[in-house]
Amino acid sequence: MKKYSTEFKMKIVQEYLNKEGGYKYLTDKYGLSDHSVVRRWVNSYKTQGYEGLKISRKNNSYSFEFKKNVVKLYLTGEMSYQELSNQFKINNPAIIARWVIDFRNQGLDGLRPKKRGRPSSMTKDKNKNNEQVKKEYSKEEIDEIAELKDKLY
Repeated sequence: MKKYSTEFKMKIVQEYLNKEGGYKYLTDKYGLSDHSVVRRWVNSYKTQGYEGLKISRKNNSYSFEFKKNVVKLYLTGEMSYQELSNQFKINNPAIIARWVIDFRNQGLDGLRPKKRGRPSSMTKDKNKNNEQVKKEYSKEEIDEIAELKDKLY
């Protein structure tokens, strides 16, 4: 997804608030992908002010309890995705939608933190197996190795 400067977002929000155009008109005027982008910027500006339009450079990680409470609020029908994202200062309502989907598919386990990154290529068990293979030489093989070493030196 393309990132837009805070000034660009502010310009579009001001045009909307000054009634110079609706979501669809401003989307077409500036060549944005979807009118929901403009709606999200306007909502962020109304609830958080200028700070709500700034590009977030950090990846927020939310606790299991926090996710559980937000999903519970949504499922009880008290608030929409947009209202929840505004109240809890979550950048994108789609984050909450993802939590709800995960909860519906996997239950509470879907909200727990997941391991990230590439899995390690070697496990400790593989290392142990290699050591065992090295140690298991027959008496004949050991004698042969010793004989070959003697010939070399």
